[in-house]
Amino acid sequence: MALLLGVAGAAQEKPKNEAPKAETKTASSSTTEALPSVDQILENYIKAVGGKEAIEKVTSRSVKGTFEIEAMNVSAEFENYLKAPNKTATIVTVPNFGTFTDVFDGTNGWKVNPMEGGLRELSGRELTELKRDSDFHHELNFKKNFPKMSVKGKEKAGSYDTYVIEATPTEGAAEKFYFDVTTGLLVRHDNERESTQGANQFETYFDDYKAVDGVKVAHTIKTVLPMMTFLIKFTEVKQNAPIDDTKFNKPSEK
Repeated sequence: MALLLGVAGAAQEKPKNEAPKAETKTASSSTTEALPSVDQILENYIKAVGGKEAIEKVTSRSVKGTFEIEAMNVSAEFENYLKAPNKTATIVTVPNFGTFTDVFDGTNGWKVNPMEGGLRELSGRELTELKRDSDFHHELNFKKNFPKMSVKGKEKAGSYDTYVIEATPTEGAAEKFYFDVTTGLLVRHDNERESTQGANQFETYFDDYKAVDGVKVAHTIKTVLPMMTFLIKFTEVKQNAPIDDTKFNKPSEK
């Protein structure tokens, strides 16, 4: 998440064609109908993605796509490499500004932000949050990552009617997950992430789910911050393709 803020800092150096548009949060809808339990919502989510067996069969994923900040006329290349149980590397290459990187090797985490002097090793809450975000089989590990969960109600998230789960991790602020009432899929995630700029609020929207080797993957991800909106579109998703562990090595100083 903090990688997005770094790209935003670079984008703000460019002339702006228009001011970013603030997005309004959706309001809760009142309902008297009985709500499903946390377990029922999570079970439906696992089934919607493809089922426990199909999810566990996938142990690596490589993604390529585009990263856009439309209001600032910024378009970048996006790459994401993930390997079970919790290795990840995210790379965003912005023309004329450089490469922004988030890496977690299963134990240690780093960020590369050309606008902040390059390489930085993570610690404390930043490292804890990146470790949690790097959980490859996160669909199956909600209870491990969030010991406290409760159903908060039924809300509108974009065009979807959703059930909302508030989930509190051992360390960090509570997060909200919005699951489509009809399909069971996760369509929105609200959270707070720590960075060198302090705590930042994120709303992330997931859309355009497509089955890849029996597991549904959102191919469009929109992240809304108070100052701007990012859009990531996947153009290539490969499951169980070999990923060399060097992808998760400490990035070199640049």
